Amino acid sequence: MVTFPKQEVLDCCAQYGPMLKLPAGLDGRKVMASIASNESSTGANCGPRHEPAYDVGGALSKGSQQANALEEFGSAAACSYGMFQMMFLNFSESAQEKIASGVGDVDLYSIEFVRFFNAYVIGARHAQTLTDIGQIWNCGHKTDSPSAGVALYCQHLQAAYDAA
Repeated sequence: MVTFPKQEVLDCCAQYGPMLKLPAGLDGRKVMASIASNESSTGANCGPRHEPAYDVGGALSKGSQQANALEEFGSAAACSYGMFQMMFLNFSESAQEKIASGVGDVDLYSIEFVRFFNAYVIGARHAQTLTDIGQIWNCGHKTDSPSAGVALYCQHLQAAYDAA
């Protein structure tokens, strides 16, 4: 299991958090730190974490991008990685190569987080609140009727944000 020192993770959140394109009132450092808290206990459990739904035969393995990634990288493409537990497919191609070969550090994961977060969570899904961010990060989209697990994830995210 990959781990990173908590202070190193928090330092990266402080360094890269200001690069997040956030709605007014949200602090990028705190958003990154709260997601890291939820996803990896702020660096203690950084994966790789196998996600069976994304592996061969899984419900989310059918898309051409995921199928191609599975063909090229095997089950490594069905895992989430780093202190933010990003899915393999959400990393840039150059980062995928590094991660599949076992190379990944807090800076790589932070840079990739910022890139994906700005493009998907804010750009494509238009998150406006911390709850929106939590829903999108945890289940891929905003919803008026979150599952109990997604609602709990958002509650923990808010608590971690408030404590950061």
